[in-house]
Amino acid sequence: MSSSFFGFNIGVRALAASQRALEVAGHNIANINTPGHSRQEAVLKTSQPEGLPQLNGSIAAGQLGSGVQVTEIRRLHDNYIERQLNGELQNQGKWETSLSIFEQIEAIFAEPTDNGLRSMMDTYWNSWRDLENSPENYSIRKNLVENSKSLCNLIQSIYQKLQSVRKDLNTEIYGKVESINNYAHQIQELNSLIKKVTINGDNANDLLDQRDVLIRNLSSIANIEIKQSPYNQVDLFIGGTAMVRGESYFPLEAELSAETGFYNLKWEGTDRYLSLGNGQLYSMINFRDSYLPNFMDSLDELASTIISQTNDLHSGGYGLDGTSTGYDFFSGTGASDIDVNSQIYDHIELIAAAADPEQPGDNQIARQILALREQPLLDGNTTNTDSYYNNLIVRMGIEAQQCKREQENSKLLIDKINLRRESVSGISLDEELVNMVKFQHSYNAAARIINTMDQLFETIINDMGAG
Repeated sequence: MSSSFFGFNIGVRALAASQRALEVAGHNIANINTPGHSRQEAVLKTSQPEGLPQLNGSIAAGQLGSGVQVTEIRRLHDNYIERQLNGELQNQGKWETSLSIFEQIEAIFAEPTDNGLRSMMDTYWNSWRDLENSPENYSIRKNLVENSKSLCNLIQSIYQKLQSVRKDLNTEIYGKVESINNYAHQIQELNSLIKKVTINGDNANDLLDQRDVLIRNLSSIANIEIKQSPYNQVDLFIGGTAMVRGESYFPLEAELSAETGFYNLKWEGTDRYLSLGNGQLYSMINFRDSYLPNFMDSLDELASTIISQTNDLHSGGYGLDGTSTGYDFFSGTGASDIDVNSQIYDHIELIAAAADPEQPGDNQIARQILALREQPLLDGNTTNTDSYYNNLIVRMGIEAQQCKREQENSKLLIDKINLRRESVSGISLDEELVNMVKFQHSYNAAARIINTMDQLFETIINDMGAG
């Protein structure tokens, strides 16, 4: 049999439930601009009714409801959508980083412009054509060494800038490792807190949201894999190796290689190196260790071919005095140190345009050097210098365009996934305001229940007192 205060209890429960639901709606509104916040809702259920079957129980018309209670504060979240988002963030991180590096490389080569290497190579070869036509003209000789000097300076500049990009990437890689360790450490700490809340029987909604944001940030850097573990914890893997296991954390370290001067990434305290397949860090390492060195090697091969082939011919020719011979036109061995021989630069009469010492006006060596432009000297003697450089630029352009397409596609896909996530977890201000009005009226109605019960008791007490 219910007590005399049974109606009061129903009203109190209704007040508490309405108040808690209002607080949840207020929490949603307060966090409408908080990154990663998922909408929460108060789950209302009827409380334990009166009149459960029991031995010696009274016979009544039926169970009497005892009111309402908030059984949990539920986070509206879809794990499947979250996994899709994390996976695509890895792709976006890779393509956005690749595109950014490509833009730096394209700016260094400055093609196609009048300031690019393609234009400077044309000017260089045209200077040899002018010398072929007028081998004894001092102004043409001066123009040749100046244009050759400009070509050498530009090749060196491009090579050094590419090397500078590699060094900058190496510095960024170190910073990314620090970021990964920081995110993983925070995830491990949140795992510990989430476990305590879950064991206590509550939902760690805000903590789970904070952890999801960290996982998303980490996903853009590296190809991580997330596995659920007991008590709402997660295990985090990179390249198949655990970085976070529940409340344990295994950091990475960037080890400076004495051989290359670049960082190698390994698991701290072990000899196991990090294996990556996606994300920003993968792209940075790929460009630093593979793509940029390939570009630099191609530029070096172009420069060394021009140096060796030109010097082989030039050293066998004669200067204007008919006796000067054996001089190399270029110094250096490749793109890093190519330069015009200082003796040639200071004494332009030493430029060996002639093959016959008795004929200073002979142009045979100049003609042979000019002919190098059309000869297949590169790629296994299948490509001339112009085509070789053009192919290099075309390949860079094609790969940059591919990165741009992939980056745009990835962005579109992420936008679609985010729309799906918002449909589940997003906060609608209008909806929350409606909920607040609804629960406010519920609160007022619950207060009316208590007020009515109070009037009933007052009537009974006053009447009994009057008797």
